[in-house]
Amino acid sequence: MKKPIAVLALATSLAACSSPPRPPVGEMPRATPTKRIAIIGAEVVLPDGSRTVMDAAGGFVLPNGERVRRDARGALVLPNGNRCLPDGTGYACP
Repeated sequence: MKKPIAVLALATSLAACSSPPRPPVGEMPRATPTKRIAIIGAEVVLPDGSRTVMDAAGGFVLPNGERVRRDARGALVLPNGNRCLPDGTGYACP
């Protein structure tokens, strides 16, 4: 009877010393694809493919009538407040 109790006590003490199992690693959150506004001459090509003309101040009017303006650093400020940063061939938007 002493031997099974000793084995049980040893197994319990060893189990208490082991590290807990690691939680399963889930998928990494996927990055939101960047939308692009392309500039071709004085024409602006929006992410949906529609086109508009850039004004002298560097801004333009969206097809829905809302205005996009250029800030002092050269970024475009959308009507919702998001900033599209210039990247050499156009603008990258969140």
